[in-house]
Amino acid sequence: MRLWPKLFKGFREVKVFFISLSLIVLFFIAAIFFGIYLRSDALMFETIRDEARSYFDLILQTRIWNAQHGGVYVEKKEGVGSNLYLKEVGIEPDIVCSNNRVLTMRNPALMTKEISQLIGKRSGVRFHITSLKPINSENSPDRFERDALLEFEGGKKEVSSVDRTIVPPLFRYMAPLSVEQSCLACHERQGYKVGDIRGGISVTIPLGGLEEKMRTNRIMLMLLLIFTVVLLMSTLYYMVWRLVLRLHESRKKLRHISITDELTGLRNRRYIMGRLGEEFQRARRIEKSLGVIMLDLDNFKQLNDLYGHQFGDVILRAVAKRMQSSLRDYDLVGRIGGEEFLIVSPDSDIEETGRIAERMRTIIRDEPIGDGSKEMTVTVSAGITMLRDEDRGIDALLRRADKALYRAKQEGRDRVASS
Repeated sequence: MRLWPKLFKGFREVKVFFISLSLIVLFFIAAIFFGIYLRSDALMFETIRDEARSYFDLILQTRIWNAQHGGVYVEKKEGVGSNLYLKEVGIEPDIVCSNNRVLTMRNPALMTKEISQLIGKRSGVRFHITSLKPINSENSPDRFERDALLEFEGGKKEVSSVDRTIVPPLFRYMAPLSVEQSCLACHERQGYKVGDIRGGISVTIPLGGLEEKMRTNRIMLMLLLIFTVVLLMSTLYYMVWRLVLRLHESRKKLRHISITDELTGLRNRRYIMGRLGEEFQRARRIEKSLGVIMLDLDNFKQLNDLYGHQFGDVILRAVAKRMQSSLRDYDLVGRIGGEEFLIVSPDSDIEETGRIAERMRTIIRDEPIGDGSKEMTVTVSAGITMLRDEDRGIDALLRRADKALYRAKQEGRDRVASS
């Protein structure tokens, strides 16, 4: 099936308009969907960032609660060890109760680590408290955390990024920890003062599930884009196609009007003269014969004066109809003047051309023409001629046909003469 139906060939401007409009529509649709795509991704990452902020805030508030109470003691039993790093800052982590139970302190840093382990087993989310000057080597920063800590020293409030070097990718988030009064019990010896940035907490969230949702979202957006484009292009194509059909019909009507005599329905002078020129060239090229008949109504001016122009129009229409009925399919007839007609007869010799002229003359004369209130017999005179070797154009043919017509008139009308 052709993309452009045959009718489009005649309407290049419409095709250019359709292509241009389609490109504009496609550009705007693509821009809209691309914006939706980017916004959708941004919203998803904003959602995961908000989740990370919530985790950070939960851990931060838990740490503040812990620090405000000077640490939390838990029973020391199997699997629960002492935090030896507390001794380095002058704090004894263990106490013995009167019933000989041993309790050990869980400071904010260790509590954060153990909560991270519990949550990590369930959801894969991990927390890590870190500092550029860690007391515990386990709290040393990785590359992302070190870069974030340096940015915090420059005044940045939070840092986030996606690590795609591993599968599934990870969302990394980190925010700073400020020194509060309750923190100085452990960190005053490091030179910190209230309000200093002493480190931060990083939150790591696996993106496997989110990536799958984003992939599904991209597929849905792409399918919706394709559906929208197909629907709009089909609608646009249908509308343009309807426009082309209307233009084609209008063009046909205009062409018909431009080549048709309004009164008789025959071809007009410009058309028949043009076709005579074409047939003249064709006959010359393939060495074929060409007959020409010039036909004129007898005494038509007197009929008009006597019966009026309205009845004269009735006569002209009737004569035109009878002439058309007497022609072969490939003969051409047109009105070239008030009551004068021209017939072009391709591939006809002088005898055939003469028979055509006689047949027309007889058909027109033998049956009266009327308008319901009056009727009369009309006769015509005709002059015929043939293409000759010496002819250099259609003017020679027309002059001879006109000369023959004049002789038919002079010899008494209602007859055919040749030249």
